[in-house]
Amino acid sequence: MGVQGLKSYIENSDINYLRICAFRDSSLIIDGSNLYFSLYFDSKLDQMHGGDYDAFEEVIIQFFDNLAACDIKPYVVLDGGDDHTNKKFDTLVKRKQQKIKEAYALSMGKKASVLPTLVKNVFRQLLRKLKVPMVQCLEEADWEIAALAKEWDCPVLSNDSDFYIFNLAKGVLPLTHFQWKNVRLDKRTNQKFIHVKHFTVQHFCASFKMNADLLPVFASILGNDYVKLENIKYLDWEEYSINGRENARIDGLLNWLSQFLKPEEAVSALLRFTDNKEKAIVQEAFLKGIKEYKLIPGSLAPFFHSKVIPQIALTGPLQVLPRWILRPLLEAKMSSSIIDTLLHKRVSFNPQVENFQLPCSSETSRPIRQVIYGLLLLGEQPVDKQELAVKIFTGTSKRYVEEYTRQQLTLHIQKVEAIQTRVMEELKLETLWKEPYAVRLQVFLETLGVSSTMLKGIPSVLQLQMLVTRYWLVNAQPQPCQVHLWGLLVGMVYGKFSSTPKTEKDMPLKLKLHTGRRRFYLEDEAAHLYSQWQSCLKWSLDLNRLLSEPLSEPECARLYRGTLVHQVVGELRRGITLESLLMRGSSAEQFFKQLKDAIVSLVGEDFMKKMKTGLENSGARKTQSAYKGQTQPIDDLSSCFEHLMHEDIDDYEDDDFTEKTSKGKGQRIMSECSYTVRTRHKAKARNADNPSKKFERRCFE
Repeated sequence: MGVQGLKSYIENSDINYLRICAFRDSSLIIDGSNLYFSLYFDSKLDQMHGGDYDAFEEVIIQFFDNLAACDIKPYVVLDGGDDHTNKKFDTLVKRKQQKIKEAYALSMGKKASVLPTLVKNVFRQLLRKLKVPMVQCLEEADWEIAALAKEWDCPVLSNDSDFYIFNLAKGVLPLTHFQWKNVRLDKRTNQKFIHVKHFTVQHFCASFKMNADLLPVFASILGNDYVKLENIKYLDWEEYSINGRENARIDGLLNWLSQFLKPEEAVSALLRFTDNKEKAIVQEAFLKGIKEYKLIPGSLAPFFHSKVIPQIALTGPLQVLPRWILRPLLEAKMSSSIIDTLLHKRVSFNPQVENFQLPCSSETSRPIRQVIYGLLLLGEQPVDKQELAVKIFTGTSKRYVEEYTRQQLTLHIQKVEAIQTRVMEELKLETLWKEPYAVRLQVFLETLGVSSTMLKGIPSVLQLQMLVTRYWLVNAQPQPCQVHLWGLLVGMVYGKFSSTPKTEKDMPLKLKLHTGRRRFYLEDEAAHLYSQWQSCLKWSLDLNRLLSEPLSEPECARLYRGTLVHQVVGELRRGITLESLLMRGSSAEQFFKQLKDAIVSLVGEDFMKKMKTGLENSGARKTQSAYKGQTQPIDDLSSCFEHLMHEDIDDYEDDDFTEKTSKGKGQRIMSECSYTVRTRHKAKARNADNPSKKFERRCFE
């Protein structure tokens, strides 16, 4: 993100553009989207198995605890929907294609970076719980972050090099050099502080004797997320580099610009090298680029102080957002995908580690999204002449959303119809929040294919996650086996009992991840199925929030720990029994039985009997495939399961991320875990190019 090459130029320069200082007792504007990316990847948390969200939660808590210890007051700002001008859309599309390739590389055991599906959900949930001030912008957040930092006269915390262009008096603290884990004590004052590196435009421009107002011109020429002037090749910028360094192009361009007093002079000089036919276009592009970095008071300060709705949401293109939705959107209680659906009629997905020969894992949750689209769009009036003409000619008011998904390794766009369930027919988006609780609940239940009577006996705190799991079992392709279900439920047991030291004592076996080098299989089947489950959960949470939460929202960090769940599946396939894992009479066993009984009540005994055990081809004993509540003595934890114990998450974070390749076997051995990738569903893969239509309405049948 940001200005191409600028971050590396500043960090690798012989001149100290980044000055070391002790940071404490200050307000701090945090680029929230940049923060959760950095915290997850820098902590070396799991990406291959769908994410370790409880470990991520610990990192987030430690981060904000350390800020508090240094009297740093954080204000977190998150990105919202895509900008209404679509100025960054081409860049976003290119990144989506790149992320598909990275997810595939990761699935093949290569090093890459893929953010697990629920990371943003976990981040937002936890910040609300910690009472950290947080705002989700309605569009791109960079400008609002910079405007707030200028207004409050405090620094920005981010790795985005766009902030190196904004002329902020208190500058930027790059996350890369923000040593938040090592809180230090000033023995002289007895006050704690964090070592940081500090960037200011004033210090940077002084080394070139350049007017800071020229930096937006520099960013436009070099290329950023907003302005693309790729055809500007008037000068060989390297010739102007003084030291001939590695980043000579950037150095030369800065030196060339320093000869001008004002941006207009530099633009005029560049236009002299431009073809007459293109001068107007190039000049307009420069003016737009300069305008992007011009700061005036933004809309965040009033919302942080008194929840005042920004004026931009009440006028212009954003008027499509109903008034009642604005506050939960700004408070990050609703997904920004709502904005993209209403404003752009499009939604995109983050690629995950899965079987890339099968349809994208988001296909399973498509019917849930179709209901969301229906709630958002079907009450709208046509806004353009073509759409109105189609409605008059056909007598229908069908609405569609473009979904940016994948087809094998290629970014794929598909039009998905917005639909209504039976109970939705009389509902309007503008008044949805006023609808009776029973109506809103019925919309949710009808979407997931269950009735209200099926909820009886299931505790309210478990209902949403159990309904999602039931939906996944019925709709996922390939069909989950019992070992996949048991692995998922064991993960939920672990999440419940590891949440606090008090409840952890109630789980005798205290399952912990082993971070050594024991090898286990990363099955493309399990990876694909659990990606489907996470997609179903994400969109069910979004639907639940849009309906003003008729069901209690579970803590995402407690529902899924990928490395544990995948290892449980592997051990069950090897023959270890659930009885020995959970131990008879333990609180863990009782909670597992509660989850199992809830699922059986939702899908029925016949469905469970028809499910494959998952042990048919594993050589394990079929009689051990399901939990049966046996009363005979149960052995202590099997020796083959001991590697799931002992190690703390701190060890996991500190492991070096190393990689070895075994010749001829395609194996990758990593410090977190070792695994072998194997392909299991070649027959189903033949139909990968033709996503099945059976996903479209199954939940309503």
